[in-house]
Amino acid sequence: MLDEHILDNYMNAGSIANKVLEYYSKLVVPGASILDIIEKTEQKITELGAVSACPVTLSSNSIAAHDTATINDPRKISDTDIVKADLAVMIDGCIADTATTICLDPNHKDLKKTAKDAVDSAIKNAKPGTMTSEIGAIIEDIITSAGFQPIRNLTGHKLDVYKLHAGISIPNYDDGRKIEMEEGMVFAIEPFCTTGKGMIKESGSPIIFRYLRGNTRLASARKILDLSKNKFHNMPFSKRWIQMNPLILDNALSNLYNSGIIECYPPLKEVSDGLVAQQEHTVIVADKPIVTTK
Repeated sequence: MLDEHILDNYMNAGSIANKVLEYYSKLVVPGASILDIIEKTEQKITELGAVSACPVTLSSNSIAAHDTATINDPRKISDTDIVKADLAVMIDGCIADTATTICLDPNHKDLKKTAKDAVDSAIKNAKPGTMTSEIGAIIEDIITSAGFQPIRNLTGHKLDVYKLHAGISIPNYDDGRKIEMEEGMVFAIEPFCTTGKGMIKESGSPIIFRYLRGNTRLASARKILDLSKNKFHNMPFSKRWIQMNPLILDNALSNLYNSGIIECYPPLKEVSDGLVAQQEHTVIVADKPIVTTK
């Protein structure tokens, strides 16, 4: 089982994440500025004593994940949007990752309900000895029984201290892999369901980045690396978080990406433009699973 201090940090991070997600959800109303929503949500994380483990994302309709506000983002919420509100908070490296779907169009509330039913059933089975594929099978059965498709190339993931994706995935379908959950492991379980074919592709320019390895001689790029290592804890970051001339910033990020020093995360779109819903909780594997984000 987890060290008591580590467990406390995970539980406190989960409590904060839950409060912030509730706050976030109330901001998502027709006509609201996406930039304003995301910046207020990130500020709330700081006010409550945690830090963002990655940029807060707001992915609408057929965009499943990885969409966040850009610098001076002009976009606003529509009265028919299906919004995936996703955030991750961190205390001393211990992460709570959570998400919900906000259906402003009541005609698609069944899509949200299906994602919620899937995550609720999945987290109840996050016990020692359970195979990750068994969790995937539970998710798949609930989603397909409701007439939708799980997104097969998006997964939940193991969490570790200062690691948002720690090497083990939780599929949204039965992938047949015999990877056993062990007591004390921490997972973000996040079913995605769609009215489409059930696959996503990269769409648009990257707006989230993460340091991998290496260094550079370019002064502006070195500034980004310094922030990444010392302020962002080598976790994913947004262009919005860096105070720099936009042209210089883009050039520095290109230099880092082309050198293999950072990786980029573009928005992820359902391949057939299907609508997407998501629900996510963080759970600690135990005989009675511990959900930190409830």
